[in-house]
Amino acid sequence: MSCDLVAVVRRPPDVRAVVDGLIAMGLPLEVRGGEPAATRLYDLAGQLLVSIEAPVPVAVPGEIRRLLGAEFTERLASSDQVWWVDVRAAADVPEGPQVARRFADALVRWLGGAVHPDGESDGPPLSWRATEAAAEAAGAGGSAATG
Repeated sequence: MSCDLVAVVRRPPDVRAVVDGLIAMGLPLEVRGGEPAATRLYDLAGQLLVSIEAPVPVAVPGEIRRLLGAEFTERLASSDQVWWVDVRAAADVPEGPQVARRFADALVRWLGGAVHPDGESDGPPLSWRATEAAAEAAGAGGSAATG
C-alpha cells in the first residue's frame, strides 16, 4: 500500500529547491520530471521512491476543512492563500514512506503549514524569503539576514 501525504503550505512552494536541499543534506536521491509533470525521486539503483505532484493553490475558502477535516484545519495558521502538495511514496519500497515524510516535513518547516496525516505542524516560516516583511524589504532595495 502506498503512503499518501498532503503538505498544505502558506507560501508558494519550490519543490525542486526542497528536494535539492535534502540531497545536499545527504539523502541519496535521483530526481526526474518536474513542473508541470510530477517530480519523481528515485534511489541510486533507479527504483522509484516518491512522486510529488505539482503544487496547487487552494482558492476556495473552506476546501481544506472539507477535505481534511476541522482538526487538521485548526493546525494551520490563518492565511489568505495556501498551496496543496500531494506526496506519494511507492508501495513496495521500505524507504519510500521515510523519504516522503522527510520531504513533506521539510516543505512545511520552511514555508509554514501542516502535513496530513500527522507530521510537521504550523509554525513561522524558517526562511526569510518566505516572510512578507522580507519580500517587501527586498522589493524596496533592503536586505534581510538569513538565519
